[in-house]
Amino acid sequence: MNSEKELNPAEQLAALGKAQQAMDQASGYGAKLMGTYCIVLGLLIGGLAALLQIYRPDENFAGFIVIISLFAVAVIAMSLAYGKLYRSLPRGFSKMYLRGFVLSMVLYAVALVIMSAGPFAWPVVLIIGVVVAAPLCVTGIAMVRK
Repeated sequence: MNSEKELNPAEQLAALGKAQQAMDQASGYGAKLMGTYCIVLGLLIGGLAALLQIYRPDENFAGFIVIISLFAVAVIAMSLAYGKLYRSLPRGFSKMYLRGFVLSMVLYAVALVIMSAGPFAWPVVLIIGVVVAAPLCVTGIAMVRK
């Protein structure tokens, strides 16, 4: 025997509506939080990519190691945040995040490769930082605006 009261169809529909509303709120909150994380990570990785052009391994190996370590910590932190939030993201946002993340990582790798071309002027260093940061920042802005 069930001790719960039987709900009529109207009450069942109302309960379902409340549950859906709570899920929509959680989904919106998850998207905004993940979007904020994306923007912060994008700016951090873009800044680190620009700093890589300044603290080159052949000139300042300690600075290079610090930058690479910060990059690893940032990626691990973002991966942990994604692991906590991916279930609460709206449909399609996980793919959007992964596309932005992978594109930023590829551009970061390109920034590592072009270090061998020699030192760059400040405007080029800033452009490298902006280009590396752009995919994650644009993804984050799109998520926050949801």
